Amino acid sequence: MSEATINHLLNRLIAMHNRSLPAYLTYAAPAWHRGDEAAKETLRLMAADQRDTSARLAAMVIEHHGVVDNGEFPIYYTGYHDLSFDFLLNEIIKEQKEDLVAIEAVVTQLSMAPLAKALAEETLGAAKGHLESLEELKRVAA
Repeated sequence: MSEATINHLLNRLIAMHNRSLPAYLTYAAPAWHRGDEAAKETLRLMAADQRDTSARLAAMVIEHHGVVDNGEFPIYYTGYHDLSFDFLLNEIIKEQKEDLVAIEAVVTQLSMAPLAKALAEETLGAAKGHLESLEELKRVAA
């Protein structure tokens, strides 16, 4: 597998993490209600973990002589300004499920690049853990 292909796949993961809805909400915070402290902390930890994951992925891209592409936030995120976290939680869960499918595809495509695949698999495990945390927040809120 070529370095260019590996870098392309890793950059897909970088953009997915750097430009996720939780990452966006660190810049444009949702409307929080009293008692949302656990949800606020979960979102903060998720975004921080995604930043750390992106940094690790970026380091691997650089090791493969590539250029890091952080991607861009989807323009429709601007429509989420000032919405409650209760509403946004469903959207975050939906996008997290979509990301899991995309990450699984990248893991499969990296089968011939063991180090990159291992990092992508770690990313997949973290994404699954994030989804579990989000679904727990939804159960508690119900």
